[in-house]
Amino acid sequence: MTDVVAAPAPGPDTLVRARPTDQPTTDQPTTDQPTADRPNPGQKADDRPTAAGSDPSPPRPVGVTLLTALRSQGWLAGLPLLAALLWTLGFLGADPREMGSFGLVSLFTAATAGGLLLLVGGFLASLYRNKREWVLGLYLVTYIFLIHGTPAVLYGTLRYSWAYKHVGIVDYILRTGTVDPSIAVGEIYHNWPGFFAASALLTSLAGSPDALRIATWAPVAFNLMNLVVLRYVYRGLTRSKRLIWLSLFFFFIINWVGQDYFSPQAMAYVLYLACIGLLIRKTTLRKRQLIPFLLIVAVVAASHQITPMMLLLAITALVVLRRTSGWYLPVLGGILVAAWAFTAARDYTLPNIMELVVGLGQPVSNANETLEKTSSIAAGSQLVVIWAGRSVVVLATVMALVGAWRSWRVRGLRVTAVLLMVLPGMLVLMTGFGGEVLFRAFLFAAPFIAFLAAAACLPRDGRGFPWRNLVATVALTAVLVPGFLLAYYGKERQNYFTPGEVSALTWVQENARPGSLLVEGSRNYPTQFKNYERFTYVPIDREPEGSWREMLADPADKLDDWLSDPRYTDAYVLITRSQKIAVDTLGSMPIGSLEDIEIALRQSPDFTVAYDHGDAVIFVLADQAGR
Repeated sequence: MTDVVAAPAPGPDTLVRARPTDQPTTDQPTTDQPTADRPNPGQKADDRPTAAGSDPSPPRPVGVTLLTALRSQGWLAGLPLLAALLWTLGFLGADPREMGSFGLVSLFTAATAGGLLLLVGGFLASLYRNKREWVLGLYLVTYIFLIHGTPAVLYGTLRYSWAYKHVGIVDYILRTGTVDPSIAVGEIYHNWPGFFAASALLTSLAGSPDALRIATWAPVAFNLMNLVVLRYVYRGLTRSKRLIWLSLFFFFIINWVGQDYFSPQAMAYVLYLACIGLLIRKTTLRKRQLIPFLLIVAVVAASHQITPMMLLLAITALVVLRRTSGWYLPVLGGILVAAWAFTAARDYTLPNIMELVVGLGQPVSNANETLEKTSSIAAGSQLVVIWAGRSVVVLATVMALVGAWRSWRVRGLRVTAVLLMVLPGMLVLMTGFGGEVLFRAFLFAAPFIAFLAAAACLPRDGRGFPWRNLVATVALTAVLVPGFLLAYYGKERQNYFTPGEVSALTWVQENARPGSLLVEGSRNYPTQFKNYERFTYVPIDREPEGSWREMLADPADKLDDWLSDPRYTDAYVLITRSQKIAVDTLGSMPIGSLEDIEIALRQSPDFTVAYDHGDAVIFVLADQAGR
């Protein structure tokens, strides 16, 4: 089918350079998608709409309808199934324990790579041949299930230690029916509990004793939500079907940050994008639109700390630059965010407000907090993983700038997209966010980096998808996908926890008395997911260097002093497989440190093994074991 797309008209979303050839066609339907009164030349006569008033065909079974739809779109519609089959076959018999230094990528086989190649290639071919949206959506949904669902199936346990902490907050709410903003451990979550309260409700409705199963599949669920809300956002920026779907594709191959796990950030991100999609429709928010806006801001304000900051920045900028109407929107948003922070979350906000004030106007210091987290990486392979992620960011951003420049030359700067891409950089001026601010800035910019990068790959006049543009898109994809896979999967050796590790933590969390001490080799293990408030947690690798060096000199003597502290009812030392991997990989202590500590405690008469599963061992003082 021949594509005939006229250049869009100047509107509130473009700064247009005056040209006599500009034509106001923004409101006209494009031919990127066949309309009911214009039959697609690829359709068979029997599949074309019937004339009004003609006898309707009898309803056909769902299976027949599905087969007809697949047949009408050709072999490309069935390719996702073949890709999924190859990907699955590639992982048959795979053991996550055997992951190498590049994480899950090290378990890839020829079949795995072939399935991914078919999926990516089929999507681009479908875009080139202007297949229907449901076909393009089928490719991206398949991609999401394969990329984000594989760990859930392959591991059989929840991945990533922070996800377990969040499960622990849900467990607390399920057991007590409330939150405790003044609690000693995890107080920030109790002060912004919106996500956890909703998760507790969902867990109860599912009839589950805990949120582990829900958390395991959260990355798939959140990415499916991202697909839906991002399509809504992009439809507010353009009418081009190809630009919308190529932007969606690019988003999912550059967003390696990993904030899609079971977390407040993942939920707040979906709501942030939904709010942006609502605002960029360029109409004054009526009552029926204002209510969703207020609900979104209120839920985000009650669930997260940095997303409300980003949301207020975006709302204010869109109003000031007249991308949306309603001077009162930043005011209402600011009132809601401040109301929560200084009332419900006052136990955390007031004591920590100086930390935010100190971070204001310190971009170098705030950025260095993120960069310093990788400065002690010991394993060379992890440096490759880190630079793969950085390369994806740089390349995608460069392409986005090219897209903005090409748009400016032809039809005017895409002001809204450029604004929303650049704006997250303001976060670096405001906070270090515990060494995470650069990651979060890229996370919020990624949708609009993807949109402008897609614009760079499509014709400047918006007409069709010539083969030269297709070749450029394929070349860019060929670079981005390997970088994404390394950045997203490269740390899975640390993020994977064996069933034995989970069992060990279940044992200690169920048997320890309130007021116990838990000395951890590191924080990288399935931590704090049950009865977490019973413990004081002391990670060895986060102790001052002088302290852990004294411990390495005589582990039994040092730990005997710690565990004999009368302030604690019981005391435990926990060393796990994943802790050893994290310490040796990240270089927080010399390689083999936790192994040496474990050997010393096994040989010491002052300690006894309370629980040993091979992948995790728990020590107690000998006199405690006799009590």
